[in-house]
Amino acid sequence: MENYKKICRVSEIYNRKGRRFELDDENEIAVFKVDGEIYVVDNICPHNHTSQMYDGYIEEGYIACPVHGFRFNIKTGEQPTQQGCRLRTFEHKTEGDFLFVKIPEEKRFDFKFDTELK
Repeated sequence: MENYKKICRVSEIYNRKGRRFELDDENEIAVFKVDGEIYVVDNICPHNHTSQMYDGYIEEGYIACPVHGFRFNIKTGEQPTQQGCRLRTFEHKTEGDFLFVKIPEEKRFDFKFDTELK
């Protein structure tokens, strides 16, 4: 499994409760389990650049940043009201009870808002 890092046991991830991990020197991730599915997203919100996505609220397929409530699709990272803004998602796989996350080659991207958030 080239460029994958062992993160934790899947059994240590609880339903709808995020966990924060350092993937490498440049990437901090938030890991969630929702109805048995594992999701791995950037722990840094592209809206306000705080490292708190792991503490976000999950509802109807979206994760909301706990700071301002900015919502992102937990599968795709897309933000429904700001085109081009998205939360980075990470490729991952499980082997037995272990979660492995792929270390990305691309750098984190920043998004500049054109309008006020509603």
